[in-house]
Amino acid sequence: MGELRCFRSIVLAVAWLALSHAGRTSAAAYDDGARYAFAGSPSTRSVYVIDLLERKLADTIALERPPDIVAVSDRVKALLVASRNDQTLTLIDLSDPALERIGYDIGITPTQLLVSPPGEWVAVYDDARLELQVHAIRRREMLLAATNISTDRPVIFSLDGTKVYWVDNSTGSLNSVDLWGNRATITLAAAASGLSAMSRSIDGAFGFVSDADRNVVHVIDLPKFEAFASLRVGSRPGRPWGTSDGRYMIAPNTADGTVTAISTATGQSVYTIRAVDEPRYVAPGWLDTVAAVVSESGDVVFFDVETGTVHKRYELGTAPLEGIVTSDSLTLAVPLPGAGTLAIFDMRRMSMLEGISGLPRDIGPVSLAVSNNLCH
Repeated sequence: MGELRCFRSIVLAVAWLALSHAGRTSAAAYDDGARYAFAGSPSTRSVYVIDLLERKLADTIALERPPDIVAVSDRVKALLVASRNDQTLTLIDLSDPALERIGYDIGITPTQLLVSPPGEWVAVYDDARLELQVHAIRRREMLLAATNISTDRPVIFSLDGTKVYWVDNSTGSLNSVDLWGNRATITLAAAASGLSAMSRSIDGAFGFVSDADRNVVHVIDLPKFEAFASLRVGSRPGRPWGTSDGRYMIAPNTADGTVTAISTATGQSVYTIRAVDEPRYVAPGWLDTVAAVVSESGDVVFFDVETGTVHKRYELGTAPLEGIVTSDSLTLAVPLPGAGTLAIFDMRRMSMLEGISGLPRDIGPVSLAVSNNLCH
C-alpha cells in the first residue's frame, strides 16, 4: 500500500506540473525585475511574460484561474496573481525555470494588489468587504488586517512599507494605517469630492493628492501626516505623476487638456501647458528630461520636463491602460487591450517603435518590478 500511495503521488505531481505549465513557450527564469514585465488575460487564463530588453513576448504561463490582477516583487523574485472570483493568491517563483507555484489562501477577494517598495510585503484590498490586508510574501503570513476601509482609488505604501495610505472620497479624506493597526485621517475636501489617489515624493517625505473639484493639488507632510500646502493647477486634475529624480510632480488636468508641473524643491507650480484632450497619465523618462502624456483615447504627446516645451505627438487609435517606463528610463510600454498590442516608445528619441502584437484583447495592466514609475 505504501508503494501504491507513493506511485499515485508521483503520477498526480507529474499531472499537476503538466497542467500548470501547459501553454508555456520556453523554460527559463524571469527574475530580472528590470527586464521582464507581466500582464494577465482573464479570457485565456494566462499571464504573458514580456521581454522589454528585446521587445518581444518571452513566454506564456497558463493558470487554473483567471489572472485578474498581477503584481511582482524583485526582492522575493515572485509573481503574485489574483482572481476576483477567488480568495487565493498564486505565488510563482520567477527564479525557478519550472516556475513553481504555491496557492495561498487569504480569506478575502482581492480587487487590488500592491507590493511594498522594499518588496517584502503585499497589500491586498477587498472593496466589497472594505478590508485591507498586508502579507509577508516570503513567509505567507498576514501582518495586518484592517476593516471599514472605503476607497475607490489605488492604495499606496509608505516608502519603508510600514504604512498604507488611501483616499476616501465619501468623506473627502486621506487616511493611513500602519502595520500595528494605528490609523490617522486628514480631511482635505468636502464629502463626495473628486480626490485622486495619493502619489508620494521619491524620498517619501511628501504626498500629493489632486482635488478635481477645487483645481488644486494638496501637498501632505507625510512624517507629520498633516496638510502642508494647496497648489493651483489646471481644470479637474487627475493623480499626479512624479519624476524619478524627485524634482517634479506632474498633474494631468483632464478637463482643459493641460499638464501642470510642480517643483518639489519650492512647492510651487512651475508651468501649465496645453498637451492633449483628456490626459489620463504622465510617464516621465529618459533621465527625467522628457515625459509622455497619454490621453483617454490613446493620443501621446512628448514634452520637455524642464521647460514645458511640447515636441512630438502620436495617435494610438484605441484606449490605453497605464503604461510603465523601464528603470533605465529609455522605454515606455503602453498596453492597448482593444488592439491586443503593447505599444513601445523610445523615450530618448521620443519615437514610436514596433510594438508587441498578438496579445489577447483583454490584456491587463503591465507589472514591472523595477521601473522608472517609482512614486505609485
